[in-house]
Amino acid sequence: MTSKVCWRSTGFSSLRVEAWDEEFTVFQPGSGKTHFLNQMGLQIISSLDQSPASADDICRFLSEQFQVPYDQNFLWHIMKTLHRFDELGLIKKME
Repeated sequence: MTSKVCWRSTGFSSLRVEAWDEEFTVFQPGSGKTHFLNQMGLQIISSLDQSPASADDICRFLSEQFQVPYDQNFLWHIMKTLHRFDELGLIKKME
């Protein structure tokens, strides 16, 4: 399960994040859009702000943080999320 593609945050410090129990609203000033994220989604973006990472690295980190098994299904869901966040301009793919 390796990937040569790395991901990085795009302006995490400019986002306006508000917590609502275990979910978050994230206002993106550059686009004027508000996104609704769960804890794992916000953790993806904030960890990529600390350091760019591959999908494998992100999955390993998240599986430890949230105590979920790191398998093909988990990788597929994280990859889907990474591509969606890229489309929204929250993160960027680095090849």
